[in-house]
Amino acid sequence: MLRNAGSSFKVRPGLLLAVLLGFTKDPYPYVTDAALEGLVRFIECGGELKDVGLVDACYQRAVQLLRDFDPCVRYSAVRVVASWGMMLAASSSEMKAYWSNDVFAKLCSMARDMNMKVRVEAFNGLRKMEMVSEDLLLQSLAKRVSGHGKQKETGGQSTSEQCVMLASSVAGALVHGLANEFFEVRKSVCESLRTLTSLSAEFAREALDSLMDVLNDDSAVVRLQALETMHHMAINGRLKLHEKHLHMFLGALVDDSWDVRYTYRKILKVMKLNNLALFKSSVDRLLRNLDSYPQDEADVFSTFSHLGRNHKKFVSLIMKDTFEEVETALEGNVEFDSARIAALLILSISAPLLNVDVGRIPPVMFSYAVTFLGRIYNAFSDIMDRDSLLACLCEKSRSTQYSATNINLTVGEEQLPLFEGDNAPKFSSNEVIGAHITREPKELADNQIQQQQSLNDEVINYILAKPPAMWLRIQSGHTNEVLRSLRCLKELAAMKHDSLGSGDADALAFTILYLRVIELLAKVWEPLLPSKKLCSQRIGKMEFKLGKLGRRVKELMSRFIGLSAEEELNVLELMLLTCALRICKSEIICHNHTLKWLKTLYLRVESILKESSALPSNFVVELGKVLSTISTDGTSCSPLQFDACLKFFSLKQFMLHETNM
Repeated sequence: MLRNAGSSFKVRPGLLLAVLLGFTKDPYPYVTDAALEGLVRFIECGGELKDVGLVDACYQRAVQLLRDFDPCVRYSAVRVVASWGMMLAASSSEMKAYWSNDVFAKLCSMARDMNMKVRVEAFNGLRKMEMVSEDLLLQSLAKRVSGHGKQKETGGQSTSEQCVMLASSVAGALVHGLANEFFEVRKSVCESLRTLTSLSAEFAREALDSLMDVLNDDSAVVRLQALETMHHMAINGRLKLHEKHLHMFLGALVDDSWDVRYTYRKILKVMKLNNLALFKSSVDRLLRNLDSYPQDEADVFSTFSHLGRNHKKFVSLIMKDTFEEVETALEGNVEFDSARIAALLILSISAPLLNVDVGRIPPVMFSYAVTFLGRIYNAFSDIMDRDSLLACLCEKSRSTQYSATNINLTVGEEQLPLFEGDNAPKFSSNEVIGAHITREPKELADNQIQQQQSLNDEVINYILAKPPAMWLRIQSGHTNEVLRSLRCLKELAAMKHDSLGSGDADALAFTILYLRVIELLAKVWEPLLPSKKLCSQRIGKMEFKLGKLGRRVKELMSRFIGLSAEEELNVLELMLLTCALRICKSEIICHNHTLKWLKTLYLRVESILKESSALPSNFVVELGKVLSTISTDGTSCSPLQFDACLKFFSLKQFMLHETNM
């Protein structure tokens, strides 16, 4: 009943508080505890009291009970000191600093209480502080009492003697709390620091050293709370990292706890790093986080996006090394970590993404980013959608504002944009309208349609230009890398499909089907590598995949009309390759109808070559030699002969034009 007195009884506040104060002197500790909780409940229910003397009486009684023998009484007394002390401080603007310091000191004096719950509640009470002397705040971090505190006049009273007394109560309270054996106490201290660091910039700088030590805490809960406090400090501009903090701070990125890693990345998203070394170390540790915990990819990418936008100057300073790594990975025929390259692309393009000037970012970096669009667009979801990002990347890949001052190119090398041609259309509708504002509406509409048509052709040709470069990787067995790249290209093609006219839609449908063919080819090729041995269980799967590949290639020929002779030859070579694959391994039976179909296709290739006066590819030449040695009934067919032909095959590039399809 006493615990709910603040909300249950409709009596005058003065009378109610007098009764509660009387019960705080009861000899039974549980009665005293209940009376104290009633005082707390009075504040929590919004109780107001104009009698400052009565407020002071409640506060002073709670201060006396801080030394009570019973822990439950001390626990409730701490709660009363925190709540009623703040009411007392708010009662007079002239005395607010005085009473705030007094409350702070009283709560800090309970930091070494024998009962864990009392210590936790004491630090919880510090979260209510609105004003504390900077000297006292700093003293709470120092175990030795400082004798050089500032002499202040508060409310007309000299506080020199009181400051000495308060300093002895406050000394080292927060440090002792962070070293406490109970994680609940350490967590509570970290929570109180979230409030206290906002009261003084100097205290925030000193407290950061202690928080860094907490990042090594055995409890993930405590480490997480320390990072949450740092995040709050970063938002308020109070987080100033130095090189001495580097190792401990960045270590959180490889913490076993997902919550700890996530909170650390939240800090990186909002804080401003003050030197290049810290920026580089943060990038390296983020990449290590990505490598060690692939499941963090989405949030790591988002962090790179914010990091680049917040540190444009630092991004430009590391662009040379970043560009060389990305270019080597994407242009060289080597295996690479696609997640790492995607992260570096996000970091590079995020800095100038919303600016007209791309600065020192090579336009080709934006072209590379397009091929990873399906994987990276979520990193920019807070500022634009996927279509807007694609438009922005394509536009900046044609930028003429790029300065290659810090990018070393070989002699004669150029930075190629995503799309070729000086008259490539812009994505911004405002720019299009501005450039043709004097034209007739119909002329303007026709011009925009022509520009969109040209742009769609360029997107399609850009996608079709990629598979030939993947062939060497397919032959080398880097199947997973190829499949990831193909998925990105398919997403890019599918993204444009819904907004196109019938002609463009047909061209994109052809492109998507072609990408599926290459995807199947990569899956079929891997088991046929010399390092792989085709077991009996996989022969059935191989037959199924080869059959599916054959149907998809035939669909390229039968579904789409208007292919040029060169394009038809490309499709026919894929069909020849499919047939050769079916008979090149001894584990797969050489069916007569497969050989007959291969000969029919070869005759069609010969016919087109004669009509177009084109030269046959090395693969076609070698296949012709093999077919000339095989008897009519196919009895002399040797899989090894066809196996030798496979190394001469290479993917040819399709180039679709407006008249196609």
